[in-house]
Amino acid sequence: MLNLLRKLRMDRTRGQIFFGFIVAMIIVLMLTISVSYLMLSKLQKESAEQYVNEIAVQMSGRLEALLNEVNVLTLHLATDDRIQEMLMEELNGSKLSFDERIAIRKVLLNTSAYSQAIEEIELFSLSNSIYPVVNKSIAERIEKRYVAEADKTLKAGNLVWVGRDPENPNYLVAVRQIRLEKRKYQKGGYLVIRVKPSLIEFTRQDIAEMKGSTMYLLDAEKTDISTEEKNKPLLSIGDIQEKEKDYITVKKRVEETNWTLALLVPKKEVTEGIDFLQTVLVWASILSVILFALLSYYLSLFITSPIKKMTKVMQQAKGGILAENPDHYFNHEINQLNTVYNQMVKQINYLIEAVYEKEIIRSKSEIKALHSQINPHFLFNTLDSLYWSLVSKEEEKLAQFVVTLADLFRYAIQPSGKDGFVSIEEELEQVKRYADIMQMRWDERLQVNIDFDQCAAMCEIPKLTIQPILENAITHGIEPKSDGGIVKLSVKEEEGVVKIIVKDNGIGVEGERLKEIQKRLRNGTSMNSISKGTGIGLFNVHKLLQLHFGQEFGLQIDSHLNKGTTVILRIPSRS
Repeated sequence: MLNLLRKLRMDRTRGQIFFGFIVAMIIVLMLTISVSYLMLSKLQKESAEQYVNEIAVQMSGRLEALLNEVNVLTLHLATDDRIQEMLMEELNGSKLSFDERIAIRKVLLNTSAYSQAIEEIELFSLSNSIYPVVNKSIAERIEKRYVAEADKTLKAGNLVWVGRDPENPNYLVAVRQIRLEKRKYQKGGYLVIRVKPSLIEFTRQDIAEMKGSTMYLLDAEKTDISTEEKNKPLLSIGDIQEKEKDYITVKKRVEETNWTLALLVPKKEVTEGIDFLQTVLVWASILSVILFALLSYYLSLFITSPIKKMTKVMQQAKGGILAENPDHYFNHEINQLNTVYNQMVKQINYLIEAVYEKEIIRSKSEIKALHSQINPHFLFNTLDSLYWSLVSKEEEKLAQFVVTLADLFRYAIQPSGKDGFVSIEEELEQVKRYADIMQMRWDERLQVNIDFDQCAAMCEIPKLTIQPILENAITHGIEPKSDGGIVKLSVKEEEGVVKIIVKDNGIGVEGERLKEIQKRLRNGTSMNSISKGTGIGLFNVHKLLQLHFGQEFGLQIDSHLNKGTTVILRIPSRS
């Protein structure tokens, strides 16, 4: 179908406008003819519809009055203290005696006596029948769907009409859930109300005076609920649609039960034809003009709405959001414009990402340049001489400090041989060396505890990734505290993700600054404030991880003022 329309150029703006106006004209002409016919037959139907409406209003009013009577009486019965107490005993596990169950019969019969419609009322607990005294549950008496309807929270305690009584189709039946007032309105049981046939006898009253008309009472499923076959209406339910062209049909909905009262009156018996052509033509012309104007207006909206949608998408770029428009329009030109826009967005996003990657590469190059400025041989020879000098002077602690410092420099300067990646175990060894040096400086003011899962030891991570996080925790969290503090570093693997957690009990980060840091980490915008003094910086570590592993990985930070800060580094567990 779409290919055919494209061949006819119906996916072009010009074709759509042309086709739209042709359709609009056809609709206007058809409606003009239809209105002419309807207005000619208006006078014929008017008197019959008015008469039928009056009958329907009277009958539906009578039905609603009877149903309301049943509703009010059974509502009072549901709150009766004797019934409430009996259901509470049953709910508490006490079995009612035969005499107690028979005694409630009088209460039920007294309520039935006040109504012209109620034939009989039955009382059920949650498990079985209380009256009548039979071994039957509510689910065996009433279909489960109606019991479930009565149990709904919004309908709890309301009367639910079932329709024909499954035990005796000559009666109608309804069910009401009973709520126990002394149990915080807990569900306690059910009332089953059987209604007399007189409730719907009005559907046959005065039919003879309506000149062959007939009346139906239909339940919510459009099933006839007339209860006596010998008084079956003249038409079957299936005939209503077929005979509707010969009958004036009026349907009234009974709000209380969602039933429908349908009245059919033969047109030929109650109407007469009158010449109404002049008025019909005038009104048909007026309606045609109005409808054509409306159709033209909505047609223009249909054509321009894709452009408006695209404009809204483009305007989002003002807020810094460059998002592609995924919509597909049945219009060749609009789709071309949308395709060009999406390509432009892709290109701009690519350029932004490329610029950022270049900045990362530039930062790495600067670090490598700094490394290259250091003469490794001179550095290590100097440290080696210093080490043996300290050993000769029996300064074992300082000598060990020099060895650790040499290992620290050697790890930082020498290439990893794996495109900048090392194992977590190797990275943690470097972190331990850094921690040892810092503990030598701080003595007892600093404690660094490292704990890691051996399962994650061989997972690979960019070199010098964890040290900046530990350095940040010590410098910005512990150092400002006069009494020092503790930094805990733990590594664990959970569901394919390795989490490296650095937690300190330092001064923490105040709320507004923390929100700004978290926001910038989420949005990927640079923040010099948190990288100051930490080498590559938390932000660069975060983006470096995302570039290697994807947007779902990177850093998470949480902090509480004067309680400490927690930084979580997440990478995939592949090795």
